[in-house]
Amino acid sequence: MADKNKETVKLSQHRVVMHLHKGGLHRALGIPENEVIPKEKIEAATHSNNPHVAAMARLAHTMGEWHKK
Repeated sequence: MADKNKETVKLSQHRVVMHLHKGGLHRALGIPENEVIPKEKIEAATHSNNPHVAAMARLAHTMGEWHKK
């Protein structure tokens, strides 16, 4: 059963990544798209009252951890 759940999680992550609207979090936070969003603003946005902005911020936080060497 754990394998089925793991496969579902991978599929949902794939859907999320493939349906991103580039610059959405930048526009929501009012930061120009050519600038990096400070980690403090991403952390604050994760607690936003707007559930869509909060979800984008959580994803940005998670994706910021990827491919670190």
